[in-house]
Amino acid sequence: MIEWWDKLSLRERGLVGAAAALLALIVLLQFILFPLLANHSAASLRAEQASRTLDLMTSRGLSPTSGASSSSGAALDADTRRRAILDAATRRGLAIARVQVSAEGVVTVQVDDTNAENVFAWLFELRSSAGLEASKATITQAGEGLVRSSFEFGGMSAG
Repeated sequence: MIEWWDKLSLRERGLVGAAAALLALIVLLQFILFPLLANHSAASLRAEQASRTLDLMTSRGLSPTSGASSSSGAALDADTRRRAILDAATRRGLAIARVQVSAEGVVTVQVDDTNAENVFAWLFELRSSAGLEASKATITQAGEGLVRSSFEFGGMSAG
């Protein structure tokens, strides 16, 4: 390889160097810069969509401040919380995939493939009607505008 390089004239070395620099620039653009810009654009779009969803929920009176929490300040037992969660889900037409009550009284609820607006409305209804707030929430995109979510409702009612 060194012999080949040494045999090249100064002009040929310049052309090979320019070609290598051009190739490096193309690789940098194609595999680093363009994917970063695309991810930034996608993240901005997701943030804008989340903002519109929040605005829509607020305009429909489903914001956390739209209704005073009806919590009496007393802790609800796990069975009462489970029933309140399932009743609110039934009223909203939300299909609960799984409900689990731990020995500590934590109620874990899993909801599969529903729209995010329905999930948020259900959570706001739980807060306003039963004084329940999720202590842990996981929401992932399931495709086609649907989400898959999991919530934990702790041992104390929200208040």
